[in-house]
This record gives sequence, C-alpha cells and structure tokens, in this order.
Amino acid sequence: MGNGQYNEIFIHAGDDTAALINQKANELYHALKNFDAAALDTNDKNNYFIHHHLGSRLFFSIQNSVHILYEAIALCKKPLAEINGIDYGAGLGTLFMLGGMLGFKRFDYNDHLPEWQSTAAAVCTHTGSHITSFVTGDINSVASFAAANNFCYDIVLSRNVIEHIYSLHEFYSVLYKHNPHAVIYSTTTANYYNPAMHGYHIYIHKKVEKTFYRQQRLQQIKKLQPALSAREMDALVELTRGKGGQDFADAVNSFVNKKSIATDKSLRSNTCDCMNGVWSEHLLTKKEYSDVIEQAGFKLLYTAGYWDTHYNNALKNIAARYLNKIIAAAGKKTGVIFSPFVNVIAYN
Repeated sequence: MGNGQYNEIFIHAGDDTAALINQKANELYHALKNFDAAALDTNDKNNYFIHHHLGSRLFFSIQNSVHILYEAIALCKKPLAEINGIDYGAGLGTLFMLGGMLGFKRFDYNDHLPEWQSTAAAVCTHTGSHITSFVTGDINSVASFAAANNFCYDIVLSRNVIEHIYSLHEFYSVLYKHNPHAVIYSTTTANYYNPAMHGYHIYIHKKVEKTFYRQQRLQQIKKLQPALSAREMDALVELTRGKGGQDFADAVNSFVNKKSIATDKSLRSNTCDCMNGVWSEHLLTKKEYSDVIEQAGFKLLYTAGYWDTHYNNALKNIAARYLNKIIAAAGKKTGVIFSPFVNVIAYN
C-alpha cells in the first residue's frame, strides 16, 4: 500500500516515527474497515472485538494503539529496529496488529488464554502484521519465555489489562527483575478521578459481587470448611472478598485457626474470582500506583487520556471534542478528572 493512499490522521507529531506509525495505522484501518470478523472463530461470546475495535470504535481503537506505541518508543530511547516489544493481555485488540507492522526487532503477542492465538494469527495474516511469537500465560510466563530465548523486552504494552491483574506488586517486580530499563505502558478506563468512571466501576464491582463472586466464595468455603456455622461462613465470605488462589485458601485457614486476615485498603468495592484471582477491575489512585511501581524500582508517569471523537452520533462527538479541549487545557496530570481513561507508565 502506498504512503499516499490514505490520509487519516491518527497522531499529530511530526517526526519520522510518528509518520511511520500513522502510515501503518492507515493501512491497518482500511484493512479492518471492511473486515468480516464474523467469519472468524473468535471465541468471543460477547463480540467484544466487533463492538469495541471494529465498526464505530475502529478509529478510536487504532488511535489509542498509535499513541501507546509512539509514546512507549519515545520513552524507550532506542532505535525502533532494536526494540523488543510485547502486547500483554492482547486479546483481539488492534495494539498487537499495529505493533507487528512497524518493524520492531521483535514484537510478540501475549494472552493468558491460548485459544485466542489462532484467531489473532488469522487477523494478522489478513492485515499484513508480523508477530514474532505468541506467548501464553501471565507475566512470569512472559519473562521466562524471554529468558529462555536470550532476550529482554524493552516495552511491555497493554490496553485495559492492568486493572485486572491480581498482584500488581508481582507484575512490576517481575518486569523490573527482567529488565529494569523496560517501559511498561498501560491504559485503563478504571479512572479513579473521573466521577462518572469511578461510579461506573463501583456499580460493576457490586453487581458482579452480588450476582456471582460472593456465592462462589461461599461454595468454596463450604467445600474447604463444611463444619463452620452459617454465621461463620457469612463472616468469612465478607473477609475473603478480593482474595484469590492461595491467598483465598490461606485466609480461610487463618479464620479457622483464629488468626487475623490481612485486608487491602485499595480493594474498596472491588472483588475477584476466588479460584484464580482474576479481578473485576482495580480502581486505584495515582499514589497507590506510584507506591507499587516505585517499590518495584520504576518511576511513574500518570497522565490523562482522551475521548473518542469518531462515534456515529454527532452530538457525542461534539461533547467529546469539548471535553478533550478541557483535558488539554487542564494538562495531562490534572485532566484526569475529565478523561475516560488514564495512562499508567512505568519507566526508568
């Protein structure tokens, strides 16, 4: 595809890296614009890929991926051809697709679900994106894969993944040990400072807790400690909210042995799957992210995102442009009050 074939503007920066990313973003945009995602076996029961990355959200999805890649490359301070990158928890978003088109030394795909890989590979074939390797598992699996292949990741990128990670302490500590100079660039709609997003996430937390996770914990407690009274079980269900995997089992044992159960102040209304620790969505303050990231050894950049201005609804776009002007005037640090998502960036 020629450089001048498409002229959508995904980024306004004027350097060579921005020009390359904008060109490839145009190619990806037009490759996906008429893409029949329904023809693929996406394993996506809720059609998340179609609703959030195609159709009316396609431009915004690629635009967000453009900014993540551009800013991470700039922070990395290495030539593009020398950078090893990975889209962590990629699912079927556009970030890994665009990353695979830019000419990195290597660009890998990761997700904890192996069934996503065949679909992701098929989409890459359609879009002309080259993924070096597909890596299944959590951050320990990612670091182990790189170590086994004698390289380090320079940039670790994610969109709407960081809020679901059970142990952020482990996540950043593993990455710092893997490469203390890595750039970990994450975006999340779990924006503590935007009243609307804050309230929405509390609503989600309470909804999934009431409809599923509370009952799940109760069932597991009955299996582990059937001799507990109904009152004791109810108390333990409340004390174990937000604990998963071994932490959940340890908390149950502590209760039975009349030991205190540690609580996490940052949990707030959040909850999780007690079997594997998959969180609904963290809703953390800048300081809470800072404490975790700096304890691991990195520095933190915490900045405001922006609103989608490419909806089919004209009134939505007008409102979004107005809000984006407010965010720009307030600055990326204080604009978080008005932004729908935030950027959480760990670097050195």
